[in-house]
Amino acid sequence: MTALRKSAVMKQSAHDTELLARIRHRRNALVGLWAATVLDRDDQEAYCAELSALAGMGDAVLLDRLRRDFEAAGVPVIDEVLQDRIVALLENAAQDLRSRR
Repeated sequence: MTALRKSAVMKQSAHDTELLARIRHRRNALVGLWAATVLDRDDQEAYCAELSALAGMGDAVLLDRLRRDFEAAGVPVIDEVLQDRIVALLENAAQDLRSRR
């Protein structure tokens, strides 16, 4: 691999990593908005920011947080419902960022 090609691959990899992080942050904010609505929270913006901050910690952390929050609010939820919503909002987040270009 030539130095030029190696440099291009490294730049693309860095770009992809940054884009994925932005998508996850956006996805978590959208999940926060959805969950705050379902949980009837008054602090929607703060809750969205809290969940967005979890983006670098992995999906399991997000799922655990949602489970605890739903349980604490007395709102029954099934893991599959949460997971389906997370996946759907990941797609929405990716589309949002694509449309901003």
